[in-house]
Amino acid sequence: MRLPQSILQYFSVRTVNFLTMSVAITLLGMLPVSASATATRQLACTPASLDFGAVVIGQTQTLLVGLTNQGQTSVTVSAITAGNAEFTTSNLTLPLVLLAGQSVDLSVNFTPTITGWMYGTISFSSNASNSTLALAVSGAGTHSEWGTSSPSSLSFGQVATGTSSTVPVVLTNSRSSNLTMSRLGTSGSGFSVNGPTLPLTLGPGQSVTVSVNFAPQAAGTDGGSLFAYGLGLAVPLSGTGIAAQYSVNLFWNSASDVVGYNVYRSTASNGTFSKINSTLDSGTAYTDSGVVSGQTYYYAATSVNQSGQESTRSTPPVQVAIP
Repeated sequence: MRLPQSILQYFSVRTVNFLTMSVAITLLGMLPVSASATATRQLACTPASLDFGAVVIGQTQTLLVGLTNQGQTSVTVSAITAGNAEFTTSNLTLPLVLLAGQSVDLSVNFTPTITGWMYGTISFSSNASNSTLALAVSGAGTHSEWGTSSPSSLSFGQVATGTSSTVPVVLTNSRSSNLTMSRLGTSGSGFSVNGPTLPLTLGPGQSVTVSVNFAPQAAGTDGGSLFAYGLGLAVPLSGTGIAAQYSVNLFWNSASDVVGYNVYRSTASNGTFSKINSTLDSGTAYTDSGVVSGQTYYYAATSVNQSGQESTRSTPPVQVAIP
C-alpha cells in the first residue's frame, strides 16, 4: 500500500505557559550554583543581601528573599533571628522543613526609628551543612524622601523562562536641592536595569525613566530590588518564572485508499518508535504536546487502509530539536 509522501511538510514549536505552582516552587531550588557553593552552602538566600535604601522614619519598606535548600537531603530550619530591631521578618511556622530543591519566600521589613544608616543580620539556624546562614541587611532612616519611584514597587507577574518582560520606572528627586544619581543596580536573579548615562544630576522635582527587565532563569518566584544610588531608593521587585512547555505541530501529504494515519516517535533515529496517537488520525495533521525542552525527537507515520492493514513507517524519520 502507498505510504504518506512525507510525514512532515512543516512543523512549528510554540510556547505554552505552565502554571503549576508546586512545580515552580520545586524548580526554584534547582538554580545553577557552583560545585564549591553546593558543597558548603546547603541553605542559601536569594538575593544574598538586602539594601532598603532610604526610608522615612516610621514607615515600613518590605523586600522579598528566597530561602532555598540547594542540597540533596531535607533541611529543618529551627530559628530565624534578627540582630537589629529595625529589621523584622514575616511569620513562618517553625520548625520549617525544606525538601531537597525546595524554596520558600520570606518578607523582610525595615522600619527605621532614627535617622542614619543601619545595618543588621537575619540569621537562619538549621541542620543544613551550613548550620547558620546570615543574610546581611541595611537601610537608612530619613525625615523626608530623597527620591521617589513610580511605581513604588514592581511585580512582573508570571513570565515564561526563556523570555523576558520590561517595565518602565520613573525616578524623581523629591528634595528641594539637586541630587546626583551615581549608579543604578539590581539584586535578585533575572533582574536588570537600563537607564541614562551616569552620573546624572536631577533638579528638585525632576524625573528620569529607567527600564527594568525580568528574564527568569528558572521556574519559581524571584525577589530583588532596583537601586538608585544618590536618590536613596531601593524599589522592591518580584516576579515568577514559569516553565515553558512546547508542542510540535506535524503536517503531511495525504495518501490514497486509506482511512487514517498513525504517528510514531523516538528519541533516536534508529531507536524504538512508539505510537503516540491514541486513536487513528483521519486527518493529515497531529500535535505532539508530550515533548520536553532540550530533547531531540524523530517522527514517522504509517497509513491504514479499510481492511486495517498498516503500512511500514515513512522514511527517513523527521528530526525535531526542542529548544
